[in-house]
Amino acid sequence: MTNYYDILGIKPSATAIEIKTAFRSLAKLFHPDKNPDGQEEFKKILRAYETLSNPSRKSSYDLRLKFHYESLKNNQQHKTKNWTFEEKELKRRQYYNEHIKKYEKVRNARAEHANLKSNYNEYKYILFATPLAVALFLFVIHFATPSHNGGATDNISKVAVYTELKNGETPYDEYFGSQQFLRGSDKNLSIKNNSGEDVIVCLFTQNSFLRSCVVKDGYFAEIPQLPSKPIDIRYESGKKWNTENYIKAVNIKGAFEKDLHFYKSNLPVVLGPINEITLTPGTNEGFVNITPVEFFKKDNI
Repeated sequence: MTNYYDILGIKPSATAIEIKTAFRSLAKLFHPDKNPDGQEEFKKILRAYETLSNPSRKSSYDLRLKFHYESLKNNQQHKTKNWTFEEKELKRRQYYNEHIKKYEKVRNARAEHANLKSNYNEYKYILFATPLAVALFLFVIHFATPSHNGGATDNISKVAVYTELKNGETPYDEYFGSQQFLRGSDKNLSIKNNSGEDVIVCLFTQNSFLRSCVVKDGYFAEIPQLPSKPIDIRYESGKKWNTENYIKAVNIKGAFEKDLHFYKSNLPVVLGPINEITLTPGTNEGFVNITPVEFFKKDNI
């Protein structure tokens, strides 16, 4: 991800005046009228200034930049480290080989003997406990089974299966179909979720499903490689995702169990150079509340 602060040579804490001063200084050096070879560099400088000088764009950009560096940090932590050992470490290993490792076989033999003895005792307890467990199981089955003489059947409540959704997951792919990407497209959509609930965003064109993703509360998602055609946006919001929650109206399994709502955009969205949508609590501007049937509609989109 391009670091606009590095391009302008300023710190993330720079004020609006410092941002403007840095832009003017660089623009004098790379403006195409004065430096024909600096056209590409001037475009980068102009793009950085347009973003950082606008408070709303700067806020969104800072959030994306922070997320980018956190992702790089997490990926770096999973890489294999190349260890180097100093003289003290080599001496420690030499001491281990000379004074400790030679006794390892004796300790292993003693531990193996102890394990065999322990396993024998456990096996003996299992032989003793198994008949008791079987008898107890039959006893429970006998009293749990409803009688055939008109006795009442006990109500058995189902246990809710709550699953923690992760950013970027696509729980409705099996229903809507595979994700669609337009290679080479520079159109993208940034969705910031400040609604206080988790959301599942689904994107459509007039005739087909495009993409879906989970955006957890307090996070944002940048959806790239979208077509230039107008896009319809629908999203489901709520809390406590339950994989067993059944939506009868559409015969769908899997939904939020608390505060479940469905929304869609009033009009198709035409993507421009910068496309950002911020979701706040309740019905957002440009969206309307819809039924589950409308949300999961696949034909005549």
